[in-house]
Amino acid sequence: MTFISPAPGRRPPRRSRWLRAAAATTAVLALAVPAPAAFAAVDDPADETVTASLAPSDGGMVPAVGELTLTLTADNPGPDTLPAGAASVEIGAEPIGSAAALTSWLDSGSTGASFDAVGEIAMPEIASEQSASASLVIEADDAGVDDLEPGVYPVRAVYGAGDDAVRTRTVLLVPETGGTTRQIGVVVPITAGPQSGGVISSESLAELTADGGGLRDQLDAVTGTPAILAVDPAITASIRALGSAAPTDAVAWLDDLLALPNDRFALQYGDADLAAQIGAGEASPVRPVSFAAYLDPSNFGAATDGAGATPTPTPAPVDPVLPTLEELFDIGADRDTVFWPATGTAGAETAAALGAVTGGEDAPVTLLPTSVVRSDAGAHAVSGDADLLVYDADLSRLLEDASTTDAETARGAVLAEFTARAELSEPAAPLLVTVDRANERSAAALSAAIDAATDLPGWTATDLDGLLAAPAATVEVDSVPADVDRVAVIDEFRAAQGGLQRIAGVLEDSSLLTSSERATELQLLGNGWLDDRDAWDAAIQAQRERIATWTDGVALVLGGPITLAGSSAPLVFTVRNDLPWPARVDLLAAPGDARLVIEASTEVEIGAQQTSRVAIPVSALVGSGESSVDLQLRTPAGVEIGPSESVEVSVRAEWESVALVILSVLVSALLVFGVVRTIRRRKRMPVDA
Repeated sequence: MTFISPAPGRRPPRRSRWLRAAAATTAVLALAVPAPAAFAAVDDPADETVTASLAPSDGGMVPAVGELTLTLTADNPGPDTLPAGAASVEIGAEPIGSAAALTSWLDSGSTGASFDAVGEIAMPEIASEQSASASLVIEADDAGVDDLEPGVYPVRAVYGAGDDAVRTRTVLLVPETGGTTRQIGVVVPITAGPQSGGVISSESLAELTADGGGLRDQLDAVTGTPAILAVDPAITASIRALGSAAPTDAVAWLDDLLALPNDRFALQYGDADLAAQIGAGEASPVRPVSFAAYLDPSNFGAATDGAGATPTPTPAPVDPVLPTLEELFDIGADRDTVFWPATGTAGAETAAALGAVTGGEDAPVTLLPTSVVRSDAGAHAVSGDADLLVYDADLSRLLEDASTTDAETARGAVLAEFTARAELSEPAAPLLVTVDRANERSAAALSAAIDAATDLPGWTATDLDGLLAAPAATVEVDSVPADVDRVAVIDEFRAAQGGLQRIAGVLEDSSLLTSSERATELQLLGNGWLDDRDAWDAAIQAQRERIATWTDGVALVLGGPITLAGSSAPLVFTVRNDLPWPARVDLLAAPGDARLVIEASTEVEIGAQQTSRVAIPVSALVGSGESSVDLQLRTPAGVEIGPSESVEVSVRAEWESVALVILSVLVSALLVFGVVRTIRRRKRMPVDA
């Protein structure tokens, strides 16, 4: 194991104050805790080096009154028990002056400041492959803290385990009071994660919205905060589409979402990849045009009058009132056409295309990270004709990391860095950050990240209108090529549209198929798949097979050659329907030559996922011979479905005469036989005397 000994030459500690602080130290053994992130370098994942992380409470802010808690967590990955030890804690005497100096300190421990010892943390014995945590509580008015000037200060701990020691570090912020208040906007996504179906199933909704479910955790985390919500409308649509069959928890979750006062905007359906769509040549993002495939009329009641009472029943049936697209997708937003491409996927091309989108009540606005915007301007900017909201990429990354870290000490260290970097930043206008998209994060971790961003000292939270009210700076946006694999998938889906539209023509409502496939494809382009490429590849392959199944969903089922044993008889054919909806087609039949006369067109109705037998009358103009019948399925509008098929027909019309002669001979023979037998029987009978 590699350990670093405590550095000599530090200033004498203020023992009288810090001995009291050390006496307040609390040790809490936390077994089986996931290994926390540590500043100790570990090159080999299988290395058995002891690691440690140090984190202050409250995102690293030193309170004006009350207590500051510093927590040390150590992890013992080795096979032997780590003996009890102690960690000495030191705070730098001079503040860190810049973001670069902060990076240097956290990455390498490099700083020119001297340190004061402030106390010790008693660490318990740590069993093999276990972790332990202990804390040091410091009063805000203790010497060494109360005399610190406002600023960001380095903090380090040297943990002694046996004869060796390991060093870890973090930062504290002493906030300035009475300064100018700055504004910050915090965007938080509300998404359901990767989905492979057009809607979220009832079972998944029940799980996601129950206590401890992903959607419930997200909603609980943002409740009571001023976060700006970015909501996937596929969630609300999936719940509302179930009508009275929606799970109770899902209905309650939707009510809670709409009751929140938070500012919000809608993501694209399924949080689909905007940059890939623009890269594939779409002029604007693709949207669902119908939800008919997912609405069961039996789950919806009839319209009510103005007082809310059901009208007086009448003998005539009352059709149920189905929700409109606008009602299904409503998330309670006051502003439309706000676009948020996934971080790192979009650049100048996407921004320009989205900035030209029309049809909304509000002018389009696109969110982009500072990593692609060449400017030190604040949140509001313009590039060409595109209106932009630019979020700080570095600060947002820290918030995302914190929101996905369940180990409290490791999360606290990340939030302390966030607080310090926000303090050292100097935005020219309101600051925008995001707690970026992530799958399966806890309510506690997400809530901690949001609180750290919205509770920064000297900052006040603002909404979209507040961000857009600031003067817009003119900026240049870097080019970011779209993901070639995702663009190729979009091209593939687009090429399959012709076949889907043809087969949809057999349905009474063609949108049942085309709209469900569009919704499914948008879900498969969701940004939730970005972190799991293997699973996405498998989902795309399943969709390819699904499209192939739909495209060949209605077809003829042919056997071998047919023998027509008569001058007129029906030819029977089978048509299958693999679609989940009833279909109606026309079966066109044409003889291969003039020896057959056949019905040209026959209408066929086939139930959902059933087969139907079709009898077509045929007449033969010759006694015998070989012919054929050409068959073609078409939609009621005349669009051909599948290739034309040809069936060989052997005509044996003279077989009728032959059969009649044979039958006549057999009947005559039977009659003669019967008469002869009767006469012979009478001759053998005895004569009565």
